[in-house]
Amino acid sequence: MHPSIFRAYDIRGVYGKDVTEDDVGVIGNSMARFLKEDKVVVGRDVRISSEGVARAFINGFSRTGKDVVDVGMVSLGVGSLYAWKRRLPFAYITASHMPAEWTGIKFFCSNGTGFMEEDNYKIRDLSLEGRIVDKGTGRVENEDTGKVIEEYVEFLLSKIRPRKKMKILLDCGNGAACVVARKLFERAGFDVDVLFEEPDGSFPNRSPDNFEDPLTVAKERVREFDFGIAYDGDGDRAVIIDCNGSVLTPEQTSYIILEELIQKEEGPVIANVECTKVIDIIPEKFGREVKRIRVGHTFLMDAVYREKACFGAERAGHYVIPSIFPTDDSLAVSYYFACVLSSRDSDLSEIAKGIPSYPFKRVNFECDDERKFMVMDRIKERMMKEHENVNTLDGVRIDLEKGWVLVRPSNTSPTIRLTMEGKDEQSFEEIKNRFSAIIEEEISASEPNKQAEQ
Repeated sequence: MHPSIFRAYDIRGVYGKDVTEDDVGVIGNSMARFLKEDKVVVGRDVRISSEGVARAFINGFSRTGKDVVDVGMVSLGVGSLYAWKRRLPFAYITASHMPAEWTGIKFFCSNGTGFMEEDNYKIRDLSLEGRIVDKGTGRVENEDTGKVIEEYVEFLLSKIRPRKKMKILLDCGNGAACVVARKLFERAGFDVDVLFEEPDGSFPNRSPDNFEDPLTVAKERVREFDFGIAYDGDGDRAVIIDCNGSVLTPEQTSYIILEELIQKEEGPVIANVECTKVIDIIPEKFGREVKRIRVGHTFLMDAVYREKACFGAERAGHYVIPSIFPTDDSLAVSYYFACVLSSRDSDLSEIAKGIPSYPFKRVNFECDDERKFMVMDRIKERMMKEHENVNTLDGVRIDLEKGWVLVRPSNTSPTIRLTMEGKDEQSFEEIKNRFSAIIEEEISASEPNKQAEQ
């Protein structure tokens, strides 16, 4: 078992190469040893490997004598609500938006928050010992998946309903959203059509990564609808598409949600350090604070609960509305978005045009895993000497007079990312050129032959 499969937010790797079912059995056993609770809820996404991986996890967990409730193939939100209502921890077999050959596991506490970095690493350490506790088989209960989905739909319908009928295109991408999206939106009274509705773990029609995929079919078909929603592989990230085929940014989506939500709910807004200043506009209007956090959905959920926030958002398309749903579930939030939009007279494209926008871009620089953190240390030291407004919460964020930049290492790839926003095109180009040159210079200086010369 390779330690690299244990990430800050989850466990993830290529099935059969990085992660085997034997590995997962050990991880399941380790989670049972780590937990105080005597029972866990287990769900899985649509991947071809997920049924076998879930079975291996359940077998490893139950060998400790602890019990399992298997809710079957569900979206992440469906499984997490079931566990949250019963105050049980939750293990979800998924690789989220990664390619079809990947597998993984996400862990959640009984209050719905994801395991924090230190908890994932405690399970890592137990797993790397390779020891199996065998106290006899715990009870494995196979829950009726249909009832679990119905409970989820009824929960959301009890929270909010649309004010008028709208035509919505749902792009499920053959992922886990397939099992519930149509039922939720139709039961609410929307007129719905669904693209790629059959669960298929090979993802034959588009990538499970709804942010990187061009969503060509959805952008063309959505012209017949009021708007569209595209989901990722496990249904925890959503992309909103207007009737002209334009994709809203996460900040634009948040802006529309907050216009209504912030008038009804108390508390600050949580946004990670990558989010643009557009997310600050509505909270500032109502005198609310926007608190910046590290990138990662576990940090988002933790901060929303800790700060008693009314809303939380990540640039990756994770959103939390705690008054509507206890976890960061994109199906729940996109349903809330649809209900908010149903009360507006203007169509989505017109509303989006009225939201301020600023030049924004993310650029990736290749830097191998062995060097990227050393390079980041050098950049951090340099930026703290050269600038006043420096935030080192997650990477290095520098707030400038005419924009901001964020430099941070990727948690999942050999990459250093530069994210930047300018007040206008000229400022943006100046920022991009200046900081790109700094990163390239530091990466070059870290190469072994350059270090030897020094």
